[in-house]
Amino acid sequence: MLHLYKSFMFRVVKNMYYRIGCLIALVVTAAATTGVIDFPFPGLKTAADRMFFVSAAMVLYFTVFTPLFMNAEYTDGYIRNRIIAGYSQRQIFAGCVLSQMSAALLMYVLYPIGGLIGGAGFGGQFICTLLVMLFALLAYTAVVSAIAFRCRKTVALMVISIMLFNLCFNCVMFGNAIMMLLDGKPAAKVGAICYNINTLGQWFCLTGLADDYVNPGAPVQILISLAVTAAACLLANLGLAKRDLQ
Repeated sequence: MLHLYKSFMFRVVKNMYYRIGCLIALVVTAAATTGVIDFPFPGLKTAADRMFFVSAAMVLYFTVFTPLFMNAEYTDGYIRNRIIAGYSQRQIFAGCVLSQMSAALLMYVLYPIGGLIGGAGFGGQFICTLLVMLFALLAYTAVVSAIAFRCRKTVALMVISIMLFNLCFNCVMFGNAIMMLLDGKPAAKVGAICYNINTLGQWFCLTGLADDYVNPGAPVQILISLAVTAAACLLANLGLAKRDLQ
């Protein structure tokens, strides 16, 4: 299993588009943090605020990269070769999702380096914010990986992935309106949990642009992300052993 994970991870790291993505994460974060990129939001007052705001770009990046990479693993015959070598589809899925989550983690490490270059200060609260967003990004990557592993048609896969990102974005917009109506009511706590199931919901909570009532707190957000990751992996494994690769 460790060898399988290493082989997938090696293929991810040597991928040209992943390397370009890491470079963009570093450069764009540094530019945004310094103020070279202007954002029309008065709430983004500090370098750290601007740095965190651009973290949503990594969600969009893995919306595109993960499906394309994993679909290429099918079309190139790499996954079939792993099955011929004696690995089960569950083992291959585990290797795929862990390598994609590791790739997201590696990019996320480069992202605050760009913030430091741009002059962002890292206090205890901001480090906690970055940690929460990391778990949210890993959960989203697990969901996209699960979809990509079960859907082998390239066009359909990309449509589903883009629709997922659009759904997450629109849920933030509609969620804000619903949470305004629930503010002060007993259902507000349940609403806040539902709002934060969405990775972009957690991101918007942490930007400082959202109202406090949509934020259930860092421990709850991390638990939600862990639950989403586990659910995505469990659902992706349903009936996987009986699936026939064409």
